[in-house]
Amino acid sequence: PALTAHRAVTADGSPEGQIVLVAGGAGAVGHYAIQMAKLLGAVQVIATVSSDEKAEHARAAGADVIVNYRTEPVPDRVREITRGHGVDRVVEVDIAGNAGLLPKIVAQDGLCVAYGSNAPQAAFEFGPMILSGAAVRFFIVYELSAAVRERGVSDLTRWMAEGRLRHAIGATLPLERTVEAHELVEWGKVIGNVIVRP
Repeated sequence: PALTAHRAVTADGSPEGQIVLVAGGAGAVGHYAIQMAKLLGAVQVIATVSSDEKAEHARAAGADVIVNYRTEPVPDRVREITRGHGVDRVVEVDIAGNAGLLPKIVAQDGLCVAYGSNAPQAAFEFGPMILSGAAVRFFIVYELSAAVRERGVSDLTRWMAEGRLRHAIGATLPLERTVEAHELVEWGKVIGNVIVRP
């Protein structure tokens, strides 16, 4: 999750000076992405969540503003929060589910970095996307180039040594309960990382 977050926050340049929206800010990747965006100089980090409990978790990671996508209209809130500018970068956990939001929330020439999807296809409306100049970059952490991986590992190692990166451990289970650990993650029953130990 940490290396995925690093790539999402740094793909195609630094988030320094940017307004960053982290979709799923209480998730394992989202929790790290919020922290990294702040560490790398984002001027504002907005996180979307689905509950008050998850809002507190994202806030603890350093999110400046929380939007509950179940109770608030995300595009309206983003326009309000950014005073009409939109977000410069989206760290996206579900590109299929949220593709339609992009032209409504991304600033002119903004970037969406997608590392996950809850469906096999994502559809974009050509007109709104071309008018916004939005770019979408896809990646999977297992296919990172050696140089990108090395930079990520270097930054993560430094931040951990300096005590600047916080880890959220939601549950720790013994190896013989690995199936249960996977189920906890799949069902979203735990906020934070699920650790399996020998």
